[in-house]
Amino acid sequence: MSDLTLHSRIKDYTVHFSNDFAFFEDMGDIRPRAVIIDKNVYDLYRDMLRSYFADGEIILFEAREENKTIESCLALYERIIQMAAKKNMTVISIGGGITQDVTGFLASTLYRGVNWIYIPTTFLAQTDSCIGSKTSLNFKSYKNLIGTFYPPSRIFIDPKFLGTLSTVDFYSGIGEAVKFQLMKEEKQKDIGKIKPVMERALKKDETLVDLIRDNMQVKIAYMENDEFDQGRRNLLNYGHCFGHALETSSDYQISHGIAVLIGIMYANILSNMRHMLSDALLKTVMEEILLPNNPLKLDPGHFNGAALLEGMKKDKKRTGDLLAVVMPDGNYSIIKVSDVTDVEFKECLKRLNHMLFKEA
Repeated sequence: MSDLTLHSRIKDYTVHFSNDFAFFEDMGDIRPRAVIIDKNVYDLYRDMLRSYFADGEIILFEAREENKTIESCLALYERIIQMAAKKNMTVISIGGGITQDVTGFLASTLYRGVNWIYIPTTFLAQTDSCIGSKTSLNFKSYKNLIGTFYPPSRIFIDPKFLGTLSTVDFYSGIGEAVKFQLMKEEKQKDIGKIKPVMERALKKDETLVDLIRDNMQVKIAYMENDEFDQGRRNLLNYGHCFGHALETSSDYQISHGIAVLIGIMYANILSNMRHMLSDALLKTVMEEILLPNNPLKLDPGHFNGAALLEGMKKDKKRTGDLLAVVMPDGNYSIIKVSDVTDVEFKECLKRLNHMLFKEA
C-alpha cells in the first residue's frame, strides 16, 4: 500500500504502511536516539525489539492515563539528558495513544523540538491519534488541557501489532473507526454500509489496513485548512464531549474509544431531542452500529449525572456558560452547538440510560 504524505504548517510528515515489521531495519542508521516503549508492548515483543535497539537506548514507560502528565515528561527529560542527548537526537516512540501524547509533547519541548518517529501499536492510535499533530497531557481532573502541535517526521503502521490487543483495547479502536465512518461527507456516506464494514474489521484480516487508511482520509478532510483546531477540525470531537466526561466519571474503566462510542449515542439522542435526527435514523444507527460495537457490561454507577455534568463543564471546547456538543443534524452532517442547557443534559442522559440499561 502506498504511503500517505500529510502537509503541516510545522513540517510535512509521512505515514508508511507495513505488514511484516521490516521498517525496523530502516532505523539502524538513526543516531543518536532514545527509544521510548510502552512497557506492555516491550513485554510482548521483547526479543524482536532488543534485536533492533540496545538496552541503553530503551526507556520503558508505564502507559496509564494517570501517567499522561507533565510529571511523567519531567522524568523522561531526566532519563534522556542522562544519555547526553543533543538537538540532533531522534525520539522513537512505540506504543498507543498515551505513549504518543507524552513522548510527542517531550519531543516538541526538548531543545525546543527534536526529531521524533512514531510506531502506533493499538488500533485506536493507528486509526486516529497517530495523525493530526496533537500532543496532549492531563492536568489534575482536566483531560488534555496541556499540549502542543508537533507531528512526528514519520509514522509506521503495522496491523500485526493488533493481534496481541485485548478485546476491550481493540474495540476502543472500533469506537473511533465508527466515528469516522459516520463522519464521511454526504457524497461518500452510506449508513447501510457501515455495519458490514465494522463486522469485517472484527475479523482483523488483511482488509483492516484499508479501513485504517480510509479513516485517515476522513480525518485529513476535516483537518484541511484547520490544522490548529480553530474551526472545522473541531467537528472531529463528535462523541468526545460526553465521552471525555464519561472516561473521567468511570475513573478510566471505560476506555477512550468505547467512551466515544457512547458519546456518539448521547450526541445522537440530543439531535433527536432537538428534532433534527429522525426517530428512524436514530434507531438504525443505535441498534445496528453503536450498541453492537460496545463489548463492555456497563456499570450504571459510571453514569452519575452530577459527575458527568461537571466533566462536560470542564470540556476545553466549551467557550460560553452553556455546554458544547458536536452532533449530527437531520441530514447527518456534523455540526457543533454551544447552547446545551443543564436541563437538556439531564433529559438526554435519562434517555441514554434508558437505551443502555432499559430503565424506565
